[in-house]
Amino acid sequence: MREIGHSLPKKGMPVWEKVQVNLPFPILVENLERILDLGLQPEIYFSSKTLDHLSLKDVEKTSQKLFKKNIPVTFHAPFMDLSPGAVDEKIQEVTAFRFRQVMELVPHFHPCTVVFHPGYDRWHFDNDVALWLKNSLLTWKPLAERAEALSVKLALENVFEENPTILRGLLEAIDSSYVGYCLDTGHGHLFSQVPIGEWIEVLGSRMLEVHLHDNHRQADEHLPPGSGEIDFSSIFSNLRGKNLQPIYTIEPHLVEHLLPSFQALEKYLV
Repeated sequence: MREIGHSLPKKGMPVWEKVQVNLPFPILVENLERILDLGLQPEIYFSSKTLDHLSLKDVEKTSQKLFKKNIPVTFHAPFMDLSPGAVDEKIQEVTAFRFRQVMELVPHFHPCTVVFHPGYDRWHFDNDVALWLKNSLLTWKPLAERAEALSVKLALENVFEENPTILRGLLEAIDSSYVGYCLDTGHGHLFSQVPIGEWIEVLGSRMLEVHLHDNHRQADEHLPPGSGEIDFSSIFSNLRGKNLQPIYTIEPHLVEHLLPSFQALEKYLV
């Protein structure tokens, strides 16, 4: 996204205070003053490239200004090419290195959560959940200890997992109160073989965050809620029925989807 706020109203809507907005760090830096004026609450995405070219000056300036405005922040860790449960030790080493890079930024921004992709894909791992789980713990156990030391929660997001028992097994094996679950509605609709309500039923007690975006079950479109086929009324009903109060985050990939995403959530969150 570019030119944040170009098509947004000058004054924020009430729902803005209840929702995080996924923003790559470079875009946050480029649009910082406008984002501060609007009061947008960022979920800061740090790609591997961003982490390799990070300016400490930008980090300090951005974090301090967000803090002064009392704007809550969440993080999204890098995921492209990474595999926390990799069989290849070198790939796992690179993955752990990238994750540590993100955790090093936690003391600057004090995010409420840090979202990670757990990386299980049955096609990639030949349906061997046990192998993936064994290797995954080599990544997540040290990271959970680091999270506890920093007093920050880690949220593992469903992506290609086809049912919630896979992530439940991982969370149970990690066995840390600092590691929970991030429900991604778009991924659940696209890749899951069970209804999204079952994910809420199985992992609701561990839920820390919800990513809200829509699709037509053909591609990961990241559309505003209500623009695709996902039944968001049912999702919010399930969440309310379990008295869950996760962090809500929208993930628009186009700036023109930002305002419609907020508008779609007003009836559920205001």
